[in-house]
Amino acid sequence: MTINEVINLQPEVINLLKNAKRKNKLVHAYLFEGDSGTGTLEAGKYFAQMLLCENQENDSPCLKCNTCERIEYNSHLNVVIIEAVGEVIRKEQIESLMHDFSFTAMEKGPQIYIIKDADKMNAAAANSLLKFLEEPAPNHYAILTTINHKKILDTIYSRCQHLHFKPASTNQLMLDLIKEDVDSDLAYITSNITNDLVEARKMVAEGKLNMVLNLAKKVSTARFRKKDPYLEYYLNRNILLDNTDKRWHWIFLDTLILIYKEMLLKENKEPINHFQNQLDSIKEEQLDKQELIKILNILNNYEERLNYNVNIDLLYASLFSSI
Repeated sequence: MTINEVINLQPEVINLLKNAKRKNKLVHAYLFEGDSGTGTLEAGKYFAQMLLCENQENDSPCLKCNTCERIEYNSHLNVVIIEAVGEVIRKEQIESLMHDFSFTAMEKGPQIYIIKDADKMNAAAANSLLKFLEEPAPNHYAILTTINHKKILDTIYSRCQHLHFKPASTNQLMLDLIKEDVDSDLAYITSNITNDLVEARKMVAEGKLNMVLNLAKKVSTARFRKKDPYLEYYLNRNILLDNTDKRWHWIFLDTLILIYKEMLLKENKEPINHFQNQLDSIKEEQLDKQELIKILNILNNYEERLNYNVNIDLLYASLFSSI
């Protein structure tokens, strides 16, 4: 996610930071909480740019000067970003930060450290950081990001000002992907899987999601084409069975559910927004409301079964004999 995208997605957060700077009411530690893809890390960089930019105007960084660009690309000596090694942020990382910040800054201006996914700090790291937060030095600022503040040590949480980042709009993410020439159906499915634009772009680029979407289209419309849904699945099952990650099976079933929901709209003579090519070939008299509701309930039940240790191939055989 770019800084400009964060500014558009989180105007309340950005304005709060700018107003605090304008009124000289910045605090030494902030906790940015938001789901993946809501721009917490990028907002941390924006905060650093706001404090260090060479060409500020109305408390807004220019985002173009050498300083702003170096912060963007993680090469400014006054801005340190700490993130997990593996799945853990360790005590040694925090101690190294404290050591570096104990000396005079290598460059003029405030020093800012950003701890990405601060909930991944182990107990020793969290306690080391707590000591640092309890005695903040002048012109030192901390940004902690997390997807769940309940995993943050209470004593750290109480020493931070909390800013909550609103979730990304599903519709906006879909429109962003369509602007990038992603097929509208694929953009719709992707936006229902993730609210992280970076992850969405990656999923689209990998190509597997498009194969899963095409399989779901074939299966869901098979009977209207006088074909067997299970046979359509069986001929293409390697798309799903070659991958041991159950996430793709949930994505496949979610996609089927979204397609059948559009069929239900068509049966109700309401406008359909997605899967136009497939649904245009189905006549309204071929659709039965009660049957569609039954299929949706079955799909939801089979999604629940995925939570258990089941034979995936047998699960699909049972599913498609039911719908």
